[in-house]
Amino acid sequence: MLKSVYSRIFYFCTIMLIFFCAVTGLVVTAFANYRYKSEAKDEFGDTAQVLLSRVRNAYTEENELPCDRIQSEFQDYTRTNNIDCYIFEGTENCVVRSDYNYIDIRLPMAAKRISVAEPYCEIGQGYGNFEYASACYVEQFLLDEEVYYLMLIIPTSNIEEFSFRLFCVLIVTVLLVALIVAPLFYLNTARLLKSIISITHAAEAYAKGDFSKRLETGGGDSELDYLAETMNRMADFIDRNEQSRKNFVSNVSHELKTPMTTIGGFVDGILDGTIPPEQEKHYLRTVSSEVQRMSRLVHSMLNISKFEEGTLNPNFKTMDITHLLVKTLLLFEKKVDAKHLSVEGLEELARTKVECDEDLMQQVFYNLTENAIKFVNDGGTLSVQVEQDEEMVHIHLRNTGDGLTDEEITHVFERFYKTDASRGKDVTGVGLGLSIVSRIVRLHGGTVTVKSVPKAYTEFVVSLPFVQKPPAAQEEAPRKGKKKK
Repeated sequence: MLKSVYSRIFYFCTIMLIFFCAVTGLVVTAFANYRYKSEAKDEFGDTAQVLLSRVRNAYTEENELPCDRIQSEFQDYTRTNNIDCYIFEGTENCVVRSDYNYIDIRLPMAAKRISVAEPYCEIGQGYGNFEYASACYVEQFLLDEEVYYLMLIIPTSNIEEFSFRLFCVLIVTVLLVALIVAPLFYLNTARLLKSIISITHAAEAYAKGDFSKRLETGGGDSELDYLAETMNRMADFIDRNEQSRKNFVSNVSHELKTPMTTIGGFVDGILDGTIPPEQEKHYLRTVSSEVQRMSRLVHSMLNISKFEEGTLNPNFKTMDITHLLVKTLLLFEKKVDAKHLSVEGLEELARTKVECDEDLMQQVFYNLTENAIKFVNDGGTLSVQVEQDEEMVHIHLRNTGDGLTDEEITHVFERFYKTDASRGKDVTGVGLGLSIVSRIVRLHGGTVTVKSVPKAYTEFVVSLPFVQKPPAAQEEAPRKGKKKK
């Protein structure tokens, strides 16, 4: 198809170029012919004036028109210049002629009518004794108020030769233009279409699922360079999403495989009697725990899907964010006591009202608190703090413990990410809690960041605006990537 389009463009432009060159050449040729004929007419007029001067002198000398004398002079002039000369009376009677062939010669009616105002001149056809192209020039003159006409028949082979040469120059010029411009146009257009062909091949590769191909750009500002850069950005985006999808499917398969295997093994053991009846309750509790784990996984995946599809509509209302934080922390009272933790900062929390979705923000605090309790050291410390500036409130949640490395921090908010150290401690988690936290906070126009010192502490900071902006005006805040332990 590209070849067909290219051929059409090439042939169309070439034909149009030749056409406009030909039209321009014809216009120039017509103008040159007109100018040349105009100059020839002026020369005919000069010749006529010379002959009329002789006629008037002879008439003045003899007080009448000496036809024989004038005819003799005209004959000499004809032999010398190859111009037939005639004088007609007002009655159109030829009284003087310089040719020897006494063919019937008449004064053209148009010449008689036009020459009253100005000399008549017609170039192109044969006149009188000339069978080939010639010019008929007629000028009216008076002798003692008697009307006479001087007619000259002049061969115009030089004019025809000039027109022929001019036409040949036109043909040669058009051919040279075509021979020079056509290859240049071909090379230039082929270079431009090379980029289009590359883009087509890349698009075909993308359609087959191969997003590794990238287009070369010339670094210019042309539309093709911009298109190539856009295609590369699109390929990068799709490639990342495709890789993310593969990782997502792989991680989900892995997370589901373990509980399903456990559930299947214990249920089969109960059914076939391998597990003694007195231990069935114990293993059924394990099965129940795994079912709940799978339920949390599915629920979290559904929430993430809603975030990514943009179908989750938060119910924003003004509320006390400090009260919500404290209420969420109280849900973990038993776990705090079980690990002998101390909680600091509760007495110093200032009541702060913000506009948010209560259920979603409680999930944020719940996930962060659950994550902190999982990885805090026994007998360690949980500390909370609420700060604010002119536009935002900042909620800090810190736990002592092993902390995170810089490499782990860069991945902490990714789905299903778990550090090697956390896998032994987090046996019930699915690696989606912090990913959900990140999406909920961004949905509120805020940010969540993490900082950590290995073997010391890990601290998450949630920053929320006091008042929500309209969705169209809300800008997604830049997010520093961090990883969950």
